[in-house]
Amino acid sequence: MTGALAVVLIVLVAAFIILPFLRQAEDRQADARPSGDELWTREKAVAVLAITEADFDRATGKLSDDDYRTLRSDYEGRALHAMDEIEKLVPTAVAVGAVGAVRYCAACGAPFAEPDAFCGACGRPRGSQ
Repeated sequence: MTGALAVVLIVLVAAFIILPFLRQAEDRQADARPSGDELWTREKAVAVLAITEADFDRATGKLSDDDYRTLRSDYEGRALHAMDEIEKLVPTAVAVGAVGAVRYCAACGAPFAEPDAFCGACGRPRGSQ
């Protein structure tokens, strides 16, 4: 009887200790799923970063001109596709030219609202290239 009680007690204590870890793993999996906008924003950022790295590799002589053109056209296509998908997700009231329209920083591609004078991501002035 004492042995069975000890086993039950050990199982309950183990369950009490393990359950919070299992719940945290489920919460992390739910948080890890990006929304459509986040997914396309990440895709665009990855493509822009790859273009920047290809530019650097070409400038340092690590990449031939033919390979550079191939990589750049591929990543430009991916970035443009991601930007098209992002525009589809943006409500029509926030179209370019509308009051309070969302525009994108020319340097890093981060969105900013109409009254912003500087990019919130990179800090560059709004009109800089």
